[in-house]
Amino acid sequence: MTLYKFYYPTDKPNVSIKFTIDFNKDTYHWATGKSKEKGYQLTATPVKREGVYEKFEAFSGFYKVIYPIGRQSKKRLQEAVSKFHTDIEKYLDYFRNAGYKIEKHEENINGQKTLF
Repeated sequence: MTLYKFYYPTDKPNVSIKFTIDFNKDTYHWATGKSKEKGYQLTATPVKREGVYEKFEAFSGFYKVIYPIGRQSKKRLQEAVSKFHTDIEKYLDYFRNAGYKIEKHEENINGQKTLF
């Protein structure tokens, strides 16, 4: 279940980079067969928004456990969101290297203006 969602605009019409944070309880990665950490997981995918629908391609993004922890709470979710916004530039670099043009812009997060 998605606990946090953030869209970062690109230069293409109706295309954004969608970042979601959820809590991963699995310890086994189904696709690779390797073990996986429990904790708050970031998933990033480019999406084309058309009304209420979103279109995306398979294997066009990434996931990463950004806050490994055994149990979830509101305070820990806030910490995971804070870590995400602190490291957003390196996550955006992934998409810049894949050919997306992403400009820095000002965003209002939790009542404070932040420059990306």
